[in-house]
Amino acid sequence: MNKEKIDQDKRRLLIHGASLLGATLSGTMLSSLASGSENNTLNSIKTNTEQNMNYMKYKDKLDKCFSPVFQDVMDAMNYREQCMDPSIKPLVPTMKTWGEAKTIYLEMVTEIPEKPYQMEMELVDDVKEGQIIVAQCDTRKLSSFWGGLLSNAVVGHKGAGVIIDGYSRDYNEIIELHFPVFCKGLSPYDSLGRMDGKERDVPVVCGGVKVNPGDLIFGDVDGVVVVPQEIADEVINRAWEKVKGESNVREELRSGASVVDTFKKYGIL
Repeated sequence: MNKEKIDQDKRRLLIHGASLLGATLSGTMLSSLASGSENNTLNSIKTNTEQNMNYMKYKDKLDKCFSPVFQDVMDAMNYREQCMDPSIKPLVPTMKTWGEAKTIYLEMVTEIPEKPYQMEMELVDDVKEGQIIVAQCDTRKLSSFWGGLLSNAVVGHKGAGVIIDGYSRDYNEIIELHFPVFCKGLSPYDSLGRMDGKERDVPVVCGGVKVNPGDLIFGDVDGVVVVPQEIADEVINRAWEKVKGESNVREELRSGASVVDTFKKYGIL
């Protein structure tokens, strides 16, 4: 195949390439896990993820929860910085999602890769029910890692949503799917020749928070919270108790009870 033919193929990809997502000025990939302890941690993370730790057994509880209650619970457990940067928002305020993190790390590129979109496509093909794709987009150039076609693919795999510290496109198509996408904003730019997947199913930093594969992700209009998998069961149960307690507080306050006295009674505000 001559160079002209290769260039023509690349141009076709530029015009008709699939919609993908992500650009941000902040965030770098966690350095390669070289020490023994770090390797042991990563192996443990992979083991838990392979066991399909997707939190579906808590569906009845998680459906009724909201992001602030998880951070409140983790504050009490001294996990005080688990909320992603507020620039990462749902495409529409009514979007809500929760599930098991499935991670990918993307970097800026200046040429079209030999196999464009390869890692992103393989990641989507491996999505399981209840999983949320969490993408760290390490690039200075504006581009979109996510879009409508991949959203359809994740819906087909019963995935729960996508969280990206970059940009998306194909807004109308995604909204019609009712598919939860949380990102920094919208851009027509494709990622092809601008950004490409480098690692997947590894620890990433998204929105300023470390995310390990298998962590619980909870996102709604208030923001995105990351619950480390090693404390997820306890946090979910505590959050559920707090949600029930807040219902009692809400009713008493609405009926005219003193805020001070109600706080003394329940310790919830």
